[in-house]
Amino acid sequence: MEMMAAVSLAFIAFCMLLIMLAIVITLARARRLLREAEKFVETARLHLPALMHDVTQISSDVRSIVRSVERDMPKLGHALDSLRATARDIHDFERALRERFERPLVSLTAVIGGLVRGFNVFWRRLLD
Repeated sequence: MEMMAAVSLAFIAFCMLLIMLAIVITLARARRLLREAEKFVETARLHLPALMHDVTQISSDVRSIVRSVERDMPKLGHALDSLRATARDIHDFERALRERFERPLVSLTAVIGGLVRGFNVFWRRLLD
């Protein structure tokens, strides 16, 4: 029985040793991780004022752009209306040109084509 108690005590001591070793390794890694986190925080702290200045500058630029766009929206609306009216006028002008010139030209080409075909038939009959 004493032997079993001694073996059990040795086994428990060995398990405790392994647990302590695992805890020491974990704490060493945690310490290294904390050092890396401290370096990162220090670097971030050094760059934060410049970054905040850049963000402030960008946001003020965006604000000024938005204000300028808001100011120019009515002008842009008038320009788009004017552009639409001009496009409509050009379309109407194109339609008027087609009506005025396209139909007579189609008729004229049909007449000329008929005359040419008639002339060809006449010459073929005359020469045969």
